[in-house]
Formats: sequence, structure tokens, C-alpha cells
Amino acid sequence: MTSRPALGTHGSGAPSRNQVRRPSKPANALPPDCIDPTLEDERPAAHNGASEARPPPRGRPHIFYSTLASSAFDLPIHSFPYQPTVNLPVPPRPGSLHLRDASQQRQILPGGTGVKDAPKLGVPETVPIPVHFPGEKAADVFPWTGTNAEDTLSEALVKAGVSNKPQIMNETNTARPSLWSNLKNKSGITTLSTLFVAVLEKRQQNGRLQTPNTFKPPPRLTLRDSTREGWLHDLANPTVSLRRLSRTIPHGLTGKVLLDQCLNKNIPLPRALWLAKCVGINELRAHKRKGQAGTVTWGRGWTSSVEQFLDSVISTIGQGDWKLRITYALQLATHLYKEHLLDDDHFLGWIPFGLDMCSSERLFIWLLVVAVPHYWNDISSCRQRGKRLAESLLNHLAKLSPIEDLAAPSTALQFLENSLLKLVTTRPACLLLPISWPKHSAALKALVTKRNLPQTAQAVEKLDGRNTRLLSFVRNGKSSSRTGAARVFHKLDSINYAAPIRIEDLSYECMEITSNAVQLISTLLHWACSCYRAGSHRIYLATRLLRRWSHLGADVYEGIIVYLQSMSWVKSGEIHVLLRIVAELVRSKHFSVGRYLQWLIATGSLGCDASLSLPSSWPVRLITEVPLTGLSDQVRTLRSTLLRGTAHSTELEEQALVNVKQSISQAVPAIFGLSLTIPSRIELNFAKLSGTIRLEIGIWLRQQVAQHAEVNEQSYLEQCEDLAILADVIGITASSLDMAVLASVADTLLYHMKTFRAIGAFDPLLGRLAMRYAAIRTVKFPERELLLSFQNLARTAQPDGQLLQLLAYDLSRLDQKNAVAACSPASDNMGEVMQHAGTCSDDEIERILSSGTSMDQNMMSRVLRKLVRNLEEHVDKGYRQFENHPAWFWRLRNFDEATFDVVLREWLETSIMACQLHILQIAIPPLVASSCMELSSFLDILRSCLANAKATQVLEPATIAIDLLRLLLPSGLSAMSCSSQDAYRYRTEQYKLCFTSDTRIIHCIGEVADLVLSTPSNSMLQTVSSLLSSETVLSIVKEHVVSDPDCLSKMKTGQSGQASFNTCFKTLLNGLLDPSGQWCLADISPEEQIIAVFKAASELSLPLCQAMIEHIFASSSALDTHAVDRLSVTVLNAVRTSMEKDQSQGLELLTNLEGPLADKIRSHAEREVLDASYFLLRGSTDGIASDCIVTAKMMQKYLTVIELTMGETPQADEQFAMLAALTDRFKGIFHALSECGGLGTPTNQATASPVVQVLAALLSLVASHGPQLLRNATQSHQAALMVALQDIVTHASLELFPSIIEHVFDVLIVLSDHISEDVRNQIARLESAKSTNSDRAYFIHSQKAPIDGWLMLTKPVIPPLEPPQPPNPNTTQNQSSPYQSPQMTSNTAAPQHRYFNQQQQQSQTLQPSQQTQHMRTYPQYAQHAAQPNRHLPAQLQRTPSHHASLSPLQQMQHMQQLQGLAQQRASQPSPIHSQRPTSVASPGGMGGLAGGNAAPSKAHTSYVNQQRDTQQYPFVQPRWEILAESSGNPTLNETAISLSLFGARRV
Repeated sequence: MTSRPALGTHGSGAPSRNQVRRPSKPANALPPDCIDPTLEDERPAAHNGASEARPPPRGRPHIFYSTLASSAFDLPIHSFPYQPTVNLPVPPRPGSLHLRDASQQRQILPGGTGVKDAPKLGVPETVPIPVHFPGEKAADVFPWTGTNAEDTLSEALVKAGVSNKPQIMNETNTARPSLWSNLKNKSGITTLSTLFVAVLEKRQQNGRLQTPNTFKPPPRLTLRDSTREGWLHDLANPTVSLRRLSRTIPHGLTGKVLLDQCLNKNIPLPRALWLAKCVGINELRAHKRKGQAGTVTWGRGWTSSVEQFLDSVISTIGQGDWKLRITYALQLATHLYKEHLLDDDHFLGWIPFGLDMCSSERLFIWLLVVAVPHYWNDISSCRQRGKRLAESLLNHLAKLSPIEDLAAPSTALQFLENSLLKLVTTRPACLLLPISWPKHSAALKALVTKRNLPQTAQAVEKLDGRNTRLLSFVRNGKSSSRTGAARVFHKLDSINYAAPIRIEDLSYECMEITSNAVQLISTLLHWACSCYRAGSHRIYLATRLLRRWSHLGADVYEGIIVYLQSMSWVKSGEIHVLLRIVAELVRSKHFSVGRYLQWLIATGSLGCDASLSLPSSWPVRLITEVPLTGLSDQVRTLRSTLLRGTAHSTELEEQALVNVKQSISQAVPAIFGLSLTIPSRIELNFAKLSGTIRLEIGIWLRQQVAQHAEVNEQSYLEQCEDLAILADVIGITASSLDMAVLASVADTLLYHMKTFRAIGAFDPLLGRLAMRYAAIRTVKFPERELLLSFQNLARTAQPDGQLLQLLAYDLSRLDQKNAVAACSPASDNMGEVMQHAGTCSDDEIERILSSGTSMDQNMMSRVLRKLVRNLEEHVDKGYRQFENHPAWFWRLRNFDEATFDVVLREWLETSIMACQLHILQIAIPPLVASSCMELSSFLDILRSCLANAKATQVLEPATIAIDLLRLLLPSGLSAMSCSSQDAYRYRTEQYKLCFTSDTRIIHCIGEVADLVLSTPSNSMLQTVSSLLSSETVLSIVKEHVVSDPDCLSKMKTGQSGQASFNTCFKTLLNGLLDPSGQWCLADISPEEQIIAVFKAASELSLPLCQAMIEHIFASSSALDTHAVDRLSVTVLNAVRTSMEKDQSQGLELLTNLEGPLADKIRSHAEREVLDASYFLLRGSTDGIASDCIVTAKMMQKYLTVIELTMGETPQADEQFAMLAALTDRFKGIFHALSECGGLGTPTNQATASPVVQVLAALLSLVASHGPQLLRNATQSHQAALMVALQDIVTHASLELFPSIIEHVFDVLIVLSDHISEDVRNQIARLESAKSTNSDRAYFIHSQKAPIDGWLMLTKPVIPPLEPPQPPNPNTTQNQSSPYQSPQMTSNTAAPQHRYFNQQQQQSQTLQPSQQTQHMRTYPQYAQHAAQPNRHLPAQLQRTPSHHASLSPLQQMQHMQQLQGLAQQRASQPSPIHSQRPTSVASPGGMGGLAGGNAAPSKAHTSYVNQQRDTQQYPFVQPRWEILAESSGNPTLNETAISLSLFGARRV
């Protein structure tokens, strides 16, 4: 039944009836003053709910009584007062509406109709069944039945509603009338304080537990399997109480079995913990007979069971309901850990180990285990475990990061990254990993960059700086900080000439390093003209870079003039290289000759009488090295005018140019179209010609070749060293169809490949040559020379694979074409030829090679010897026709390549051991030129033969070793046993072997020199010296030193170390380091040589200077120890000088020093550092600031030397001495900081305190040696160093220097990784005694305060006030309780292992007959319990809770008494203040006890003294015996301890 419309809201704001215009009504409408009872029956079906079924009653109370409003029918507003003509309807049924309709209720505003419409019908909402307790009682709800008292409407119920307010009679609103009169006077504060003290006393008495312990662990009983299963099912049922289950616990549920049962039965976690505690109590009692060790063993075994349980559950990932099982297992293990029922150290150490060893499939689960807050906080707050965690996370990141680039990022990887970022943010000290940081820093930085986290990026950068500071003494081969010039040099030296050079990228990279154009140009010119670099490629690479920078806006002219004026190139520069760079720029119009001539005139730099060979005459020499082609007539005339008064004559220059042109025209008449003229061989010495003449000759030859493109002549251009013009000439001749010309072009490209790469012409020329080759092979088959030359070029240049396949196909076709179709092998038809003992003629050799298709090894060996003998005869007779011999060698090899290689190797070894030098010199060039043998193979054969000769002491090969070595080295002499084309190809192979291959040639040079010098002949010394000082060997060594700085030491590897070899090697070093002889290294003493080497040290000469230093010490070490000491002192002085002059190159010399030399220098520097800080040990602080200022600067210099020479671990005696010295100096710094407080200001922290600077230097030293020192030091030395550093890090004076505090903390962390556990425990005890148990100390030493450290057992020390009385047995027994024994301070076992002794003593102390009388036996507490306080009113004294309360009149009288007592106490000290020093601060409220406001008396003074004389002992809670429910008697004390022993209170 729905409700009828109710009354509206009427008032002054509502319009009157006359003001409202009523709409028209039907004729049968009722009068407006009455309500039709049938109104709801006549409503439309959409609004009539009477026809529908009534919704069933719902089991929930009604919330409001209203319906959804409808605007379809509005009743008229009646004037007030209104009297209805019919009875009011009943309210709606409860439960018919829902709260969700409240927002849709129409609000009745003033002036509205106030009539509620019929509700909108909808589907009834199903209300969930309420929770029922045992007994089928609903939770705070009852279903509507209509019979409840709240359902019966009455007038009072409608007006007042239902209320649960208690009816309290005689309640006073405020205590002001009772207290204000007593508090408003002068003693009011004292009275209020006394009142509060009395309230606290009352609270203390009511909160005591005075009943003795009645705890008994639930017993265990062996049950059948079915009974045990039933018991476990009951335990899993929450409706079965633990009180019933605790009567008997099944036996056999221990360890992993117990945990598996809890998991399989899905036992609720609180009940599972209850079962684990019950079983643990019984197990601990079973092991108490074994003593303390037995309980410890059981605790570790229980922890291992939990670990195995977790591991087994994790291993079931992906099987069934594994998510629920893992969740339950983690929750159970976490609750066990939170309850401190596990061995924390073992369990927390197992988690990072499992994370580190897990596979990628289980990584997510293990990360989930680590992410548990309790585990994460405790693991990351300890250095040992946090370091293991950080390393595990970084290792997994290194494994998964490459996989992410190939596939979509996984959830495990994201979880891993989040965990790592969290560790960086919260515990960055865990990531202090100086050893492995270089390996993982890049991945961590990439992660931060990918996530775009600015704050985390800053944390990573700071972390990188801290690790770098700790890593500064780790040898990494090179100094971490290099100058801009050194980085530009490295960039230029590391160019890969095997690939095209991107000059644009290279120019921009150099500009990014050095933005100053003048400085960058000077750096480039210094590299290009340095005598420590070799190769003409430097000229053209520098020219291209300068042209590029000029195009970008740099003033190249100004940069070159500034560098030439600086004269920095004089000591180590080659002036002709600089002038050649200028000449190339003049050709390309990037250097103005006219501007330079004006500069000469303006500055007066022309020297009339000066020789052009002097460095100071460079201004005049420059205009003698520029090309004249392209210059205007005015510039040429001005140049001739300026040179007229100098040593250079322009007339002689013109005459020499004409003579050279005439000589070349006669030598190669075909190039000028004079084919009928007989060529004449005229030797021209281009080295004596000026640069201008050579450049003009190159341009003239290019013009002539352009007119006669079929001519091949490149030797003159190579002698002129004009390779840029040679590239143009090759480009012209590459269009020829002559195969010999194209073969020559290929050989030239290969020989000058590095230079042509620098010019940028190699790849276009190679492409043009390939196109010409493809065009030729369509017309006719290519010849062998072209195929071999092009194949050698393609193998080195590595073009596309199609060209190499095409060449291989053509060579195979050539082999088939030259093969003669014969059925029999060659050995069947050459019997008659081999019978002749003499040599074979050319026709006979041709017939042998054409007589068959196969040849065995013996026959091939004979034919090879015949070929070599025939070649020797041609050379001896002076024949110049050698075209056939390379072809014969090649055809012989085509019979069987593998057999030919074996035969050739045997013949070479035999010839070398037989010292057949002449035959080898004749045969090797054509063999190499015909591609029958690689020159590197001959190098390996030569080294093998020399090694065998040295091992067998056969000295014959030593006589020809140098000559054989010259066969491998490039030289200007042509081979006498092959044609010019083959000789050029052979020289190309020599260049490839010596300059573009590995360092085997360096090894070979050293081995040959050592073997030759081992012979008794004295004439060999000069021969070896001349070889090692030759320009070819020096160029080879310079080339390889750039890519491999250790190649010089490889040259000495395996040498016998005789004095003659050292002398020759010294000659080589002198030629490399001082080619011009200005340092006179050969004529000065070793000490002076060291000083000269330090002066000559630069970024370019660094490897050579290091080799020289090593050689000087190696040579002096053979003399005596004093010489080495003098050299070490000299090196230190030179280093000190370099540091004073800010020359970093001198310090770089110490970077690669190894062995005893580096150890001696480092030891000397360490002694200097310790001696410089000796003033810290004198104890007095007078003048310590001035000493520190000088010492800090000096120590930094020596620390740089130590950093650069850091190597192996020092000796044991040196370690102990250094460790003791460092410990003493840290103690001295602590004393200095204590005596000289306020050493700095926050505004100038870097230089304010000299003591801090000395501390920073010593920290750097201890960081470099600390790990090695602590590994071998005794425990006392380890502890002393750690304690000294900890005292410094906690010193108050360092608060102004957070950076130095962080540095000390980082050093402590690194050192803590290398100390023993005994030292950790010792330091922890020392820190505990100092009461400085901070998080920092716990993080470093992993020793945390006990869990129950806040619990203390207080034992009073009371002097006898009266004659001794017979002791109370109860008191005696309680005082002898083990909780009050001082021996408890030394007990460090786990809580679960300490309970048994306490329980045993307590069982002896507490007898059943004494349980009712067991009270606190402390005298002060006893007097409170025995008699009332005579100084407090009765209502404020501690009375039993069942005493009746006083009347208000009595309370007023007592308050007046309090006021009088307060006035008496105004002149007396408060008992609270007298007791505060001896109060025991504990969470239980043990401190702050007051004895009332008694007047001073002997009793009160004695009471205060008794409160002061107390002693505290640690107390350990038995964690296993804190059960949720153990028995049915709620009045018993089942806390497993007698809390009355230390006055604990309930809160």
C-alpha cells in the first residue's frame, strides 16, 4: 500500500490562494477543499502502484519514509490552518525503498505544493543476507515482522524517535565549582601537580599484574593419521575454538611438514601461527637438555625449513592455483618473520642469495619476495645484504636489457627496474660498488634516461661520483681526465682508414671537443707535423679538415700564422709537413699568398742573411714552398722581389725547373708524344729540389698525362710526394683499356690506400676501376696481371661481395684456360728432362708445366728447384727479362695449391737454415708478386727458424738474419729478379705487412736483433744499431706505437737482456724520442735523461717516454740498488716539478709503469704522505692550521703519483706499518677536530678547514690500500682503524662539511666489506657502550640493537635502614630470579633460546602455595601496597577498585586539605625532580613514580635514596610463548613471565 499525499509546507513565503491561478478542471472534479479517497485508484497505470504485488519485506531496517516525487498531479495549496476531512494514512512499509533513491527525492521548497506523488516502480533490489553469529543471530539487524517495539507507532515514538542514550541521574556538568576555588590561589599549580601525581599512582596500582605465571604449553600426542587429519581440518575451521584444540596437539608436525600442512589445508594465518608456536615451544623444551647450542641449532633448522618451504612453493610456478599458494606461503613466512620466530640473519641472507641464483622465469616471484616491506627494509638497511641485493639486481638488469631491445618489455623487467630505482632513491649506499660499478653504470644511466626521472638521474650522477672517488686508485691504463688536445689527438689517431672517412662528422666531433678555432687549428697542425707520427696521410687529412672549417667560417689563415709564430713546433715538429699543408691550401685558394706577402712586409720578417734551414727562417721558407701555378702575375713578381735579397734565388729556381722538365722528357718521351726518341735514364734527386719546384713538376706531369692517357708513369709523382696530383693522374689513366695500365692503377691504389682515403679519392677511383674492368671483360678475357692486381686490391678494400665473386670466377676460368688437356700426369713425360743434372732452359720448363694436369709432391719439389735455379742464372747473367718466372710459379701452384704450400715451406726452411741468402733474395720477390706466397707466411717461417736456431744454439742463420729481415722491410731499391711491375707489387706487400698488419713485424725485429747480438762477433753491434736507427724501422715503430703503446715492450719480450741488446734498443729509443738530437740523450747520465724525458713528454710522445723511463730503470737495476733509488728520487722530483708547472703530461708518464719501478715510486710517495702528516701525532694543536695548509697541497701531489702507480699489493710488513700509521693519523685528526672547533664556515667549505683537506687526502690513501691492508691485518688493527674512522664521521665539527662526512662514510662502507665477523661484533659492543646505536652504524657493521632492548629489568640497591630481619622466603626467591642476575647482560642468544633458564628458575621460585601471595617485593612498592599514604587524601590514595566512592561534600573537604599540603610543598623540592634521574624510561611506564607530597623527613629522604640506587639488566621476551589463546581461565596470568618482577602495567 502506498502512502497518500501529505501536507505541504506553508508559511509566510507561500502565495495565498487568491494569487495562484488554477488550471481548468474537468466537470466531474471534486471541490479543491477535499481529498478524494479514491485518488490513487483513478491514477494512470504508470503511476498507480496498488495494482501490483507488494514487495516482500527485507531483512534490514528502514532508512527513510518517502517516495519518488511525480509532477503529474499537483494538489492545490490550502490556506493555514488546514483541517483534513479524512484520517491520515499510515507511513510506508520499512524496506520498500532503498538509499540509492535518496538522490532522486524531490525536495519540498517553501512555496511549493508539498504534495508527494506516487513512487516510480522498479525492480526490487536483492539485499544480501546479513552476517550471522553462532546461534543464528544477525549482526545488529533484525528482519521486519511488525511486532518489534520500534515498529509500533505512537505519539512519543513519532516525536522523539528511537534513542539508546543512557539515563544517568545526578550527573554534574563540570568540575569547576569544586576545583576552581582550590586552584585559583598561589598554590594552585602545586595542588594540580599533586593531583596528577596521585592519579598516576592510582593508575599504576590498577595496572599491575600480581598473579604468578601459570602458562603451560599445549601437550603433544601421537595420533592416527585420520585423527590428525581431522584435527587439522578443525584447525582450519574458524568456528572451532582454539581452546578445545589446545588440549592435544598431534605429534609429528614439525618443520617443513607443518608448513606444508598449513598450506594444503588452507589454515588461517593466525591459527597457523598459533600451531607453529605451540610446536616450537615443545621442540625448544625438547632441545633444552642440549644446552644453548641445541636451541640455536633448532632455531637455524627451523629457519631452513621455512626457506625450503618457500623455495618449494616458488618452484611450482605455473602449476594449478600457484598464485594462491605463493600468496599464502609469503604471508605465512612474513608473519613468522614479524613475530621474530626465525633466525633473522640467516633468513635475510637467504633472500638475496635466492634472487641472485634464480632464473629469468622465476625472477618476478623473487622480486615479489624481496619487495615485501619487512624484508626490503631490513635487507637494504644492512651493508652486507644490501650490497648482495644491489649486485643481484644489476646482474639481472644486464641480462635482460639486451633482450628488451629485441622484444617487448616484460613485466619482470619493469618490476626489476622499479626495484632498482627504489634502491637508488632510498638506499644509494647499497650501490657503492667501486669494483663492478664501471660494468653496471652505463645500464643504470640508460635506465634513468629511459624513465625520464630527473631526481633519480641526479641521484645516479651523485652515486657515480661517489663510486668514481672510491675507484680513483684502480689502475685502468689511462688517466680518467684528459685535456682537449689529447682527446683530439686520440680522435685523429683512431681513424679507420679501411673504410671511407666521413670528414664532416670528424670535423664536427673535433669542434665539439675544442670550440676555439685558433686552438683547434693549432692542435691539428701539431698532430700533423709531429715527429712522433709517420705517413703522408697526415698532410691531406689536415688539409681537408682545414678546408672544412674554413667553409664553416673559421679563419684558417690566422690560425696557421698564430701556430707558426708560437714556435711550439720547433722541438718535435717537422717544418716541411707544415709548409706542405700550406701549399695544399694555396692550391685550393684557402690560404692567400698575397695576404701573407703583405704580412711579411708589414712585420719585417724577412731575414736577408739567415739560412733557410734554421727554424727561425720559416717566414721566408714558406714562400719558397708554395706552388706558383694559380698565382697572379703581381703576386709572382712581389714574391721574386722579396726573395731577391735572401739565400733563395728565383732565377736559380726557374733554371732548375727547366732542367728537371728536360730530364723527365728525355726519360719518358712517350708522355710528350716523342715515341721515336730513344729514352735516356737520368737519375734525379728530388730531395734536393725546393717544394715549389716539386709542386710545379707535379702539375706539369698531370697536364702531360691528360694529353696522353695511355701512358703509365707514376714514379716521378711519388718522388715529388705530390699524391694529390697522383690521384688526379690515376683518375685520368683509369679510363684506359690497356690492361697493364689498369693493373698498375690497381697496384698504386693499394700502395697509397691510406693517403687516398685521407684525400677522399680512393672510393671514386676504385669504382671507376671496377667499371673499366667490367667493360673490358665484355670484350676480351682479362689478363693474369690485371686479375691478380685487382684481386689484391679488392681483398684489402673489401668492396661489395659481387666484385670479389666475379674476380674469383675469372681466376678459375684462367686456370682452366691454361691447363693442357692431357691424360697422363706430368711425372710420366719428364723423365728425360730430370735426368740432366744441369738447369733447364725456358723451353724445357714451359714443356714441363704444359705436359700434364697433376704432379706429386716430390716432382713438384724438383720443379720448384729447377725454376729457382733458372731464375738465379738469369740474374747472374744480367738478363732483364723476368716476365715468365712469376707466371711459372703461379702455374706450378695451380697443380695443387696445398701441396705447393707444403713444398714451398720446406724449401724456405731448408734455404734459411743453409744460409742460402742469394737464392732467397732472388726467389721471394717473384713468389710474392705472383701471389704464390704471402709475405706474412715468410715472416712466420723466418721467426720459426730463428727460434729453432736460438734454441739449438745454431749460429749460422744469425749471419743472414738481418738480410732476411730487409726482405720484409720496404725500401726504395727495386727487386733485381722481377720486372718493374712485379717489383712495385712486391713493395706494396712489404708496406701492407709492416704498416697495416699486426705487430708481428715488431716481434721479428726484436728477435732478429737478439739472435744477431748473441753471436760472438763484435761487428754485428754496429749493424744492428744501424738497422734499428734506420728511417724504415723508426717509421714502422711509430705507426704501431699509436695503435699499440706496448709494442716496444713486446720487442723486448723473451730477450736475453744482454748489454749489447740494451745498447741497440737505447739507440732505437733515442731515434724515436729525439730524432733531431737536440736533447743529446746518448751523451748524458740516466738522471739527466729522466729530466729530459719529462721535458719532452707530451700527449703524442707519451708511449715513447714511458718506454724510455722503463729502459733507464731496467738498465740501472743491473748495477746496484742505490742507483735505482737515485732514479726514483729523480722521477719524484721531476713529477713534483711537472705538478708545480701544471704539466699533466709529466704525470701521465707514470700511468703504464709496471713492476718494481712502479712499486718503488709508489712506496716513496706513500712514505712522503705519511711523513707530511706526522704533525698530527704531536698532540698539541698549536700551529696545526698552518701545517695543514702546506701539508694538504703536498699530499695531493703525492697522491697523484700513488694513483698513477697503483699496482700490486705491498709487502706484509709494509702493510702493517702503514695500517698502524693511518690509524694514528686518524686519531690525531679526531683530536685536532676536538681541540680546534669551528674550523670552517658553510660559505667556504672547500678551503675553510686545512684539517679537513688533510683528512680528505688520508681518506684517498686509505681507500687505495684499505682493502688489501684489512685482509692481512689482525683483528685489533682492523677494529682500531674502523673505530677511528667512526669517531671522525660522528664528530660534531664536521657538520659544516657534508661532503667529507659522506667521503668518510663511503670509505667505511668499502672497508667494512673486508673485516671479519669478530671485528664487527667487537665494534658493535663498543658502539653499544657509547650509546650511539645509529642507523649509520648498523648499516656499516650489520649489528642492530636487540629487539627487546627497550625492556630493562630494574633491581634496587637498598642500604639497610633497620636492623636486619629474617628474610622473607618469597622475597629471597624473587630476588634470586634469573631475570635479576647480572649475567643476563652477557647473554646474546636469540629470544627463543633464552627462555628455558628463566622458566626453570621461575618454576623453582614460584610454589603453588605462594601464588596467592606473590606480590612485588621492592620496598618502595611494598610500602605503597601495605599502608595508605599519610600525606594524601583518602580519595587520592590507591584503594581497591571495589571501594565505594566518596560523597561530593567529602571530596570538597579533601580538596581543601590538598590546598594546605600544596602550600607546605611550595618551599620543598618536588619528589618528581628528585626521582627523575633514577626513573626507568620504558614503554610500560616504569619511570616517573611519585610517592606523594609528604613533608621532608628521614623516611622520605630514605625513600628518595632507595629510588636512586637501582641497577638495570636486559630482559628478553619469550616470543614463542606469546599465544593468542591457551586456556579457559581469563583471570590467570598466561604471559609466560611474572610481570610483577619489574612492575609492568596494562595500558
